[in-house]
Amino acid sequence: MVRFGIEEEFMLLDPWRLSPVARAESVRERIATRGVVTDVHPEFLASQIEYSTPICSDLTQAHSWLAHFREELGAAAEQCEVVAAGSGIPYDTDNDPPLTPNARYARVRSDIRGISHDHQINAVHVHVEVGDRESGVRAMNGVRPWLPLLLALGANSPFWKGIDTGFASWRSVLIRRWGVAGIPPLFRGAEDYAQRAERLVQSGAILDLATIAWGARLSERYPTIEIRVFDAQLRAQDTVLLAALARAVIATVTAEHLDTASIAEHPPELLDAALWLAARDGTTNGVFDALTGSIVPARDAVASLLEFVGPELDASGDRHEVETQLQRMLTHGTGSERQRVAHRVGGQPGLAALFSMTRESEAQRTA
Repeated sequence: MVRFGIEEEFMLLDPWRLSPVARAESVRERIATRGVVTDVHPEFLASQIEYSTPICSDLTQAHSWLAHFREELGAAAEQCEVVAAGSGIPYDTDNDPPLTPNARYARVRSDIRGISHDHQINAVHVHVEVGDRESGVRAMNGVRPWLPLLLALGANSPFWKGIDTGFASWRSVLIRRWGVAGIPPLFRGAEDYAQRAERLVQSGAILDLATIAWGARLSERYPTIEIRVFDAQLRAQDTVLLAALARAVIATVTAEHLDTASIAEHPPELLDAALWLAARDGTTNGVFDALTGSIVPARDAVASLLEFVGPELDASGDRHEVETQLQRMLTHGTGSERQRVAHRVGGQPGLAALFSMTRESEAQRTA
């Protein structure tokens, strides 16, 4: 069974304006005092918190870890009079919010200059175990054409500075301004990856290997490939669905029986355009189908994905859960669509209620 881990980032917001509030340290201290969950970390901004799950073997385990942390986070946030939001970006914001005091973060800000004013992004990163770096490069090459669909399903950032951007994932638009971002190139192998990644660092466009912002990259800390296209998610079950899909794709493209010659090598400019389209429309319009190379309705693209990863979903026992959650998402919308509905019906208070971790924990107890 292919193991995986999940990193979730959250933004602490003023409950009325829904703009960042620099209270992450206070919230982390309250969580630490209870001693119930660990692996809670600061992030780039003083208004951000990141949680890393332990290594997971199945979806139930992953959901349990995430739901447990979110309950702790929701309680601590309420005590600190802020809203902890699982959203790709805050609803509203001022330029240049306070940085977490950290020498490396200060160097990043110095490097990216004016981009740092808008670098207020929260993501879900899914680490999927690979056998070695060669397997990791094979996984990177294989996952490339699926990244637009994965982004479309994980889109959850429609508002920026108090207005509707018209995009499903404005976070993805902001991250495109990073020095190295988007669809990763094809690599010949692990040595090719190492040499080319190091040349990017030497170019000065990025600070170090950890600031490569491709939608998928090899981890420098763990024996994993890291899928990074997803916005932060409203609910733990949304995150778990995306992790399940990421694991299934990686397990499929690294399987020894897979005929790699049967996988189309789509032009890089087409994949990049498809990624932008996914950021704009999410699942509400056409989405790139990695099997055909065409833009198709979201349900058809999802059907192709399920066809591609079906054997791995069967092997892991995840097919029923994944298909159920995908149907729910296609019916009720991704996070971006649910944010828009909440705002249309209830304004900013409606959005604050949607973000509420306390509401999520109550729903879990009554489910």
